Amino acid sequence: MKYIEVKTSNKAYKIYIKNNIAESFCDYIKENIGKDCMIIIITNEKVHGIYGKKIKDIIGKEYETKEIILNDGEKYKNIDTLKYIYSQLLDFNVHRNDAILPLGGGVIGDTAGFAAATFGRGMKLVHCPTTVISQIDSSIGGKTAVNFERVKNIIGCFYQPDLILTDPEFLKTLDEKEIINGLGEIVKYGLVFDFQIVNDILSFIENAENDKDRLFDIVNDTRFNEIIYKCARIKAEIVERDEYDLNERNLLNFGHTIGHSIEKTLGFNKINHGQAVAIGILCAIEISINLGYLSKKFMKKILDVYDILKLPKCILKSDADAIMDSLKFDKKFSVGKNKFILLKDLNKPVIYDDLDENIIRNSINKHISHV
Repeated sequence: MKYIEVKTSNKAYKIYIKNNIAESFCDYIKENIGKDCMIIIITNEKVHGIYGKKIKDIIGKEYETKEIILNDGEKYKNIDTLKYIYSQLLDFNVHRNDAILPLGGGVIGDTAGFAAATFGRGMKLVHCPTTVISQIDSSIGGKTAVNFERVKNIIGCFYQPDLILTDPEFLKTLDEKEIINGLGEIVKYGLVFDFQIVNDILSFIENAENDKDRLFDIVNDTRFNEIIYKCARIKAEIVERDEYDLNERNLLNFGHTIGHSIEKTLGFNKINHGQAVAIGILCAIEISINLGYLSKKFMKKILDVYDILKLPKCILKSDADAIMDSLKFDKKFSVGKNKFILLKDLNKPVIYDDLDENIIRNSINKHISHV
């Protein structure tokens, strides 16, 4: 088993990564947050149908356990869902020393995390991420938020968890769309911090027995645990140095600036986060080429990786002007100036302020299909 210790100004906590760790959840919870508390599992309909009974039975052996089951999807990451969670917590007579356990992906983690941060001025929080993105990224670092008026993550706060329990076994029931969603985020880590991560993924595929199932082979390979660990460690180290996203942590937003705007413009039910970020990454590379940082050969290399990992390279019938307009809501912008994370070279990111709007628009147009 591997674990990572995260030490922030407000809290220190551990991330445990181990196959079948779910069977020992109670041991880790007792060790890290204590015995005398109620555990409220917050999950969605889909995850509950697969793992809900199992996890409740495991935790219920030693803790009083309640469940809150939410609708599935980014469009439900909103204030109405928060109100439902709050009403359930009141019905359960929950107190500050009790713990919320989000069981799911980034949407569940963000929403349940924000509920934990705000109910009773802060409850205990134990993340149990079940998707690639949530295991390598979104459960780590304390960002909690909901969407409002189709603007992603605009209402939220920083609230570090007390514990993260990562079981790679959960990834084995993901569909291909969710695997692709996570691979886009892994490519981000590879391009910005350590490209060996991407090379490792590609080596898994080279040995895949069936090309049709190659993405399933990735997450079923025990070596994928090392990918989870590497990405989580990178995220943890950056969070320790820049907990509140004021400087270095901005680098984790590579591809997200335009990606979030694509999500807003197309609608959360038409494109998922990983797909949008994958397109945003290509736009950021296009901008970097335009500024003379990267060569066109670099783009060709990355597009080849996209083909292998089945990542999207363009969006259909979108509107560059609408995407541009939505950029003004990006939380990384200040005093009317935009801020982009670009690449000067592989694993050499740079924060670029006040980029010319025509350069941004051209990068978006390059990845819009008018077919």
